[in-house]
Amino acid sequence: MKNGFTLIELAAVVGVIGLLTLLVIPGVQRLRELGALGQCANNLRMLVAANTLYAADHGHYVAAAEDIHGANLTRWHGRRTSTSESFDGANGPLSPYYGHSRTIRGCAAFRVGDPSRAANTFEAACGGYGYNDRGVGTRAYLHGYSAQAMKKGMPAGQLSKATATIMFADTAFPQPYGNPEYLIEYSFAEAYHFVSRDADGRIREFGRAMPSIHFRHAGRANVAWSDGRVTAEEMRTEYSRAFTEMNVGWPGDANNDLFSPF
Repeated sequence: MKNGFTLIELAAVVGVIGLLTLLVIPGVQRLRELGALGQCANNLRMLVAANTLYAADHGHYVAAAEDIHGANLTRWHGRRTSTSESFDGANGPLSPYYGHSRTIRGCAAFRVGDPSRAANTFEAACGGYGYNDRGVGTRAYLHGYSAQAMKKGMPAGQLSKATATIMFADTAFPQPYGNPEYLIEYSFAEAYHFVSRDADGRIREFGRAMPSIHFRHAGRANVAWSDGRVTAEEMRTEYSRAFTEMNVGWPGDANNDLFSPF
């Protein structure tokens, strides 16, 4: 009698292998997603640590974009010599605090820019992370959203609710405006409302901004709070169908509670 597989036995073996593959692949994918989520969280912890060291040296957190109302050559994540250039991530205000690399470790779950649309990838050096430019990276809650407010971040000791104030988060921004088709890296974690100062000196929140927090980790976004914690948050407030389909929205309610320093 010959030893070997019949066609029926071979088909059964192939079927079992196929079934095992279907069971294993989602598990491997899940492990990859968890690995990317964990590495991303570590990257954000590094950013909070760098900003904390910066604040210890300067008395205030790094400015999100200190000269955006002027030369527009500096962001928290890099500098450039011309507005037609990309930012150099090894030459930013926080670069000395990153360690030997002097650059941000980019999120593995987010592809850097879009090579076919290079003109819109100028903020690639931010690594896919954005900074709270309302309540931490400017003094908008002290002076309104003005050139004066942009020059410095908040004084280090004036965040009265650091445990509930976003410092950094996973971010991206849909492009082009009106009918977005792709995402670019974006260095600001946009709050829900804009902030201004009235003629009588009172600070108020108004309007609705476009969101930039990117829920790219299986529907969650890593958020680094001002006390150093990092949590994975789900989208709670949407902006538009197009933004939601691109996993961009806000982790909190329709207000600035998670972005305000007070």
